[in-house]
Amino acid sequence: MISIRSLIPAVLILALAGCVTTPPHPKATAALAVLSSTAGLQEKARACQELGDFGGPSAVPALAALLDQEHLADYARSGLEGIQDPSAGKALRQSLERLAGRFLSGAVNSLGVRREIAAVPDLQRLVLDPKRGVAPEALASLGMIGTTEAAKTLQTVLTGGPADLREPAAHAAFSAAARLAKDGDRPAARKLLESVISALPPGHLTKVAQNQAAALR
Repeated sequence: MISIRSLIPAVLILALAGCVTTPPHPKATAALAVLSSTAGLQEKARACQELGDFGGPSAVPALAALLDQEHLADYARSGLEGIQDPSAGKALRQSLERLAGRFLSGAVNSLGVRREIAAVPDLQRLVLDPKRGVAPEALASLGMIGTTEAAKTLQTVLTGGPADLREPAAHAAFSAAARLAKDGDRPAARKLLESVISALPPGHLTKVAQNQAAALR
């Protein structure tokens, strides 16, 4: 019989296991030190790239703080794109309210690059808000994410949205259809492509959509 005393060490190990965190990579630690220093732009840009390769949750706040900085925003976004932890995607989503112009466009694009599914509602709102000025970029990111919910927004724009957004929605629909087909939802992919055919006048895009839809039958 196993004694209670012999079980205590094992119980302690299991209880403490959830408290153990992986220490930051040495290169990430060094890169964070560069970002908090008076180093030049080139060194800080390189540090952002290093954090994309080696950083974790602890690197996210430092990168997020640079998303509206003229010369470092693109590098910071690239760093956040590379960090697999969900906190990186959350930081990009939270930045949407405070960013504007090309900085907002960049954050929207990064959410698509990350295939940040949690950002779909945020991107849907941006598609419907002409004042923010990033509807085409939001459509493109919805296409990259390519979930059923994202495809519904593309379909809505194609069938009844503003005329100037139908071509961006069509380009996004090609990406979303490819993703849906890859994920095994060929009927949804075909339906989306058929919306492109119906929404646009005959031309190059409708021909591409017809060919891709035929391949999914």
